Amino acid sequence: MSGHEKEWTVGERFGANLVWFRSQAGLSQQALADRVGMKRVTIGELERGRVPRLDTILKLAAGLDISPGALIAWIWWDPAGHEHFETPPATADISGYEVWDFDLPGRFRVSSIGYETCDEFKARLKRRGEENNPVLQLLRDDAPKVAPRPRPDAAWVLRTGQALRSLREERGLTQQQLASRARTTATFIAEIEEGKIFDPGLRILTEICRALDGEGSDLSAQIEPVRAERKSAVQKVLDELAERDAQQAEEDRQ
Repeated sequence: MSGHEKEWTVGERFGANLVWFRSQAGLSQQALADRVGMKRVTIGELERGRVPRLDTILKLAAGLDISPGALIAWIWWDPAGHEHFETPPATADISGYEVWDFDLPGRFRVSSIGYETCDEFKARLKRRGEENNPVLQLLRDDAPKVAPRPRPDAAWVLRTGQALRSLREERGLTQQQLASRARTTATFIAEIEEGKIFDPGLRILTEICRALDGEGSDLSAQIEPVRAERKSAVQKVLDELAERDAQQAEEDRQ
């Protein structure tokens, strides 16, 4: 396997997003095409990487009952910029003195990660030997829906960002250093700290807190109540499934 990630085009990323949302909606290409007044072949071309027009994005979003922004998730435009770097005096004697000064053209950044279907997600867990992962139970066709987690309020978002910044600075880490430890990006860390992400997700927040050795910190205090509430909602469904399975097993024995 190559050690290099595939570089996605804008069209490929849009197509992958479209496939994911269409699958989530349980629609075939033809069904979606009929719903939005397009040809099935056009849907296929878009899913294979054809770059859509704005009106096409709006039609598809309406047909899938999602926001237009969801279809262009994981795609960013970086305006042109300028970079200037000089080797700090403290390291110049060791590594030599260098000056970098250059212009960066505007460009698209396209993430190689993104949405995946439930079947792909379940297959990934099984490949990792997680057949007993509770998530697989929750994804059973007969499983009740877990109560959705309420959207965090603005105050929680700001407090969490401030707690993250304080803890990171206390540990003497840059955003990039923390990102490397927590398997995310410096840009994402910065957006959390600045309160620009309304809900970064419990899993990545927990990973970031762990990378900062943050047990007992203000950041941990922000995360724990939300995580406990979510755990309780998940356990309620798991208990209901276990009770249902036990009843079915008892009926099968009789």
